[in-house]
Amino acid sequence: MVFAVQCPNPKCRKFMLVEEHDLTKVVSCLLCKTPIRVGAPPAAPPPKSAPQK
Repeated sequence: MVFAVQCPNPKCRKFMLVEEHDLTKVVSCLLCKTPIRVGAPPAAPPPKSAPQK
């Protein structure tokens, strides 16, 4: 599975695809070489519970 990450450099902001084995690692931006810490994919939002009465 691949994940999209965005370069944090405000002058670059390039999107890259990283593979699952790169999660929790630091990769370099392909364009500007800024280090990017690859985090876990966003978790699914918790299910909405019924309002309590």
